[in-house]
Amino acid sequence: MIDFRPFYQQIATGPLSAWLETLPAQLKQWEKQTHGDYAKWAKIVDFLPDLHANQINLKSAVQSEGDFELSAGERQRIIYNLKQLMPWRKGPYHLYGIHIDCEWRSDFKWDRVLPHLAPLKDRVILDVGCGSGYHMWRMAGEGAKMVVGIDPTELFLCQFEAVRKLLNNDRRANLIPLGIEQMQPLGVFDTVFSMGVL
Repeated sequence: MIDFRPFYQQIATGPLSAWLETLPAQLKQWEKQTHGDYAKWAKIVDFLPDLHANQINLKSAVQSEGDFELSAGERQRIIYNLKQLMPWRKGPYHLYGIHIDCEWRSDFKWDRVLPHLAPLKDRVILDVGCGSGYHMWRMAGEGAKMVVGIDPTELFLCQFEAVRKLLNNDRRANLIPLGIEQMQPLGVFDTVFSMGVL
């Protein structure tokens, strides 16, 4: 299962610390009613190798590269595991030379939205209905201090965690599996996105 303790530690001393009064109990409740395949999807994240990317691009894509070449077996194992998390709705992702295609070209949407945004540098951002988190990674690429996405879909959470693992476990973006109706009125986000939800 996905471990949320690193996120709890991350927000314990910042402006989001008040969320710790309710969030752990909310996530325990969420875990009691998850999709029947959630445990399988979470295991797939565990099966992905711990690789170290020496180049990560979140500015013009969501991409990681290492200063090594994957063996044919490693590459096939990663592809096999990522295919177990289909369908990938938002993307695309380019991870260690593996292209993850998607149903919706989120990069096209981001390129249309970005010129109309105030600078995201050093902002704490909420992304409502974030899906698998593609736009959160692009927000991090624009210099956001922290991006929190909420989406209750278990598959999206596991897709996000798989991508995070292949991006050196980057903690600037975090997906919390809650719907907007469960979100506490924290009043601490500098920017809120809701692209295609409302």
